[in-house]
Amino acid sequence: MMIDSGSLPPLNTLRVFEAVARHLSFTQAAKELHVTQAAVSHQIKSLEDHLGIKLFSRIKRRVLMTEEAQMLLPAVISAFSSIQEALEVIREHDAEQTLTVSLTPQFASNWLSFRIGSFYKRHPDINLHLQISSQEPDFVYGKTDLGVYWGSGNWEGLQSERLMTLEYTPFCSPELLDQEQ
Repeated sequence: MMIDSGSLPPLNTLRVFEAVARHLSFTQAAKELHVTQAAVSHQIKSLEDHLGIKLFSRIKRRVLMTEEAQMLLPAVISAFSSIQEALEVIREHDAEQTLTVSLTPQFASNWLSFRIGSFYKRHPDINLHLQISSQEPDFVYGKTDLGVYWGSGNWEGLQSERLMTLEYTPFCSPELLDQEQ
């Protein structure tokens, strides 16, 4: 279904309308939305002009919804609820499909960079978020799923597996070797 965006009022005017209708107060809506009461009045006037109807009436310092506003409000609430639900599904889906890996710059450049392409071929549905840092990952607050760091693997509260054993081999130039003989 194609939506004629020209016939729809600006989304922000609908947000303001919903807040005013819920509170039946321009002042409370302004506080909730962190804007001035004048800004709320302007947004409502803009929406009323766009729709060609009056949405609220003020009687003795009270705000009352018109019949048209009462008909519009359920549709606005339903639309915002649908948008909110869709965004929550997207966030959950994205969180489920993202693997956050924390690793050292050396490991990333010397090992992972040569293998990341094959990982993406085997797991095209997983988004990798790489955190390259010399600091150990913060699994509690850092939202890290796994980390690859140099060390013995004895970190309290974490389970670790040895990935590889490093071997260091000294070597020298032939000229230096000749000098020693």
